Amino acid sequence: MLVGSSEAESLRKIQVKTKRTPPWYVKQASFKGKSLNQVTVYVLIGPENGNKPVRFFIAENRLLAKHVHRPSRWKKNALMPVKAVEKYEGRWDALLK
Repeated sequence: MLVGSSEAESLRKIQVKTKRTPPWYVKQASFKGKSLNQVTVYVLIGPENGNKPVRFFIAENRLLAKHVHRPSRWKKNALMPVKAVEKYEGRWDALLK
């Protein structure tokens, strides 16, 4: 997805991950090299009955890299726990840095 403000001269590529319940599935490559500067929006949709509001967590990958959990048999993918992203809830300003 591309985002930007009306004042910005360029758009920024972001990643969006959605899930009804955490953790989110991520690629390990997203937390290395140039991808560290990318912003990811983690969306917690919640249960189908809609009893809880949708929650949004927005952060640069570099801020979350140390929290990536890779199960031993997984080669390229990993998990991002909700505890790692909680402090970035509603941080829409991260999209325009």
